[in-house]
Amino acid sequence: MTVQQLLQVKSLGMHKVVVPRPELAVTGAHTSEIHEPARWFEPGNMMLTTGLRLAPADERAQIAQELASALRKARVAALCFGLGVYFEQVPVELVEACSAAEINLLTIARDVPFSHVEKHVNALGPVTEDYGIKRAMWLTNDLLDSIATDQPIASLIQRVASSCRGAAMLYEDTGKLIESSGDGPVHLVLTAISEHGMQYERISIGRWRVMYRSLVMRGRGYHLAIASRNEAVLEEVGDLLLDTTQKMLGAIKGLQHLDTSRRRHESAQLLTSLQDGIEVSRELRYWELIKPFGFEPYQPVRSVTAVVCHEGNLGPRRVDNIITSAQRGGVALLFAENGSSQDIQAGFNALLPDSPRALEWLESQRENLAIGLGEASGSLSRLPELLRGAELAAKVALRETVHLVGTEGVIMKRTNWILPHGCWHGSIVHWTANNWCALSLHFEMNRNWRRH
Repeated sequence: MTVQQLLQVKSLGMHKVVVPRPELAVTGAHTSEIHEPARWFEPGNMMLTTGLRLAPADERAQIAQELASALRKARVAALCFGLGVYFEQVPVELVEACSAAEINLLTIARDVPFSHVEKHVNALGPVTEDYGIKRAMWLTNDLLDSIATDQPIASLIQRVASSCRGAAMLYEDTGKLIESSGDGPVHLVLTAISEHGMQYERISIGRWRVMYRSLVMRGRGYHLAIASRNEAVLEEVGDLLLDTTQKMLGAIKGLQHLDTSRRRHESAQLLTSLQDGIEVSRELRYWELIKPFGFEPYQPVRSVTAVVCHEGNLGPRRVDNIITSAQRGGVALLFAENGSSQDIQAGFNALLPDSPRALEWLESQRENLAIGLGEASGSLSRLPELLRGAELAAKVALRETVHLVGTEGVIMKRTNWILPHGCWHGSIVHWTANNWCALSLHFEMNRNWRRH
């Protein structure tokens, strides 16, 4: 059936606006409001739209030209414009663009649903299934490109928001927003998800239509939501977007876990080698090796020894939180966990830059830990010596916490002593009624301290 023949079917309610090529055969009809719709159509298909993408008046002319050019390149048979949703008349910019590109432009009567046109046209040939398969492949390939970016999750959520012509959000089940894109009601969506739970997966918030999924990845719960002001968009690609995005997030999380495991193994190996001792001649080589972890060559660093204040290990979640918080805070870190044994208490060893940011971060991680911080030095060959100082400071901090059990309020003590290498050290012990911990720090000799 040609475009001219479709115009003669009164039940379709079609009227011509610009028809420079009425002889073109129509092989299928599909509604689309998504970004770059032309690449989703086969030659001879007819595109149905309400004009959502033309809503921004200041960009309408450019968008109309790009759409008409893309439809011409895709050899789309006609563009059918539904009136009464966003526009009472076909925008002049679209008429001019279709005329220049020789694209057949038709209107559909207000009382004729798009589904009626689609069923009539698609009944002419078996194209619906092929279109659905190809649409899924195109969408999947578009989302797959996000994996190759520096921030894959952020890129994925941005592409999802663009595909649904609205907004996309990813939350932890704790309520923390991980990523969002678009101008959707981020906080209202989370509130609605919390209220409805898994009982519903489609909700309405004002003019927004929302679809969401609750999922679990690597033992943690998440909520993935997409929102659009046009319900037809969600009906068209909502389920496909959520299914595909869920699989992409799983793949990204898996790749990130592998990369994280590799980096932790390299970090522990480098730290062990440095603490075992290296020759001065090999310092440059090791500065280059730890540079990817955020360290600047020959800038002062500090050795850290931390001991758990109670029996047991740190636990995987605590280790994850320590390393992740350092990355988020922009703190360079070499980290190696210590398991508990007869000679060694559970805890960790680490290497930090000698900077206020690093010390502030270490302070935030002190819960239930006695932490010894070694002397600052820009020489990696001195790390065995600095490690001994950090270990001694941690032992003193751990000893101090033993005497604090049962005490209420906050206690701060300063105890100074000289180590064999002649550096002054101080131990600051913090304790509260809710938790107790210790932080031992190296200090230069201060006039406010007294020697013991």
